[in-house]
Amino acid sequence: MTNTDTVHTDTHTDTHTDTDPTAADRRRGPEVRGPRRPRPAATTLALTAGAALLALTACSGGGGLADPDTTEPEPLPSPTSTRQAMSERNFGYVWPLTVDRGTAECRKGEQAVFTVPDGTTYALNERAENAGYPAIEPVRADAENGGKVSLGSLRSRTMRLCGTSR
Repeated sequence: MTNTDTVHTDTHTDTHTDTDPTAADRRRGPEVRGPRRPRPAATTLALTAGAALLALTACSGGGGLADPDTTEPEPLPSPTSTRQAMSERNFGYVWPLTVDRGTAECRKGEQAVFTVPDGTTYALNERAENAGYPAIEPVRADAENGGKVSLGSLRSRTMRLCGTSR
């Protein structure tokens, strides 16, 4: 629009300038939005869950010993038994421990355990703790946010061993 325009509406014609705030309101016309409809509970729940997941991953603070610039970890071979050697090279920046390697194992009753280089075997899940293995907390890495690095990747790789033939 130019500095002075003629606006045609159903009821009348107004002449205004762009500096007239009431003229700008009249140009917009009537508000067409009705009352706000509430979001379905499932949509709200999905958005909340997504935001929480994003916050958790952003706050997990990376990993243990691995170099943050590690972009291509060495893949683990497919498990062939209930034991598998694992190291920070396999997990890159999400390595959750203060030791650089060890052996993951699925023992009787789906007890997920991890044996560190000094020979100590730690529980990775509640079943292993209930069987008497100590919690893995003494070798768990600290996250940048002051908490602990998530055991999720290590735990899930160890639980895959439970599905292999014994």
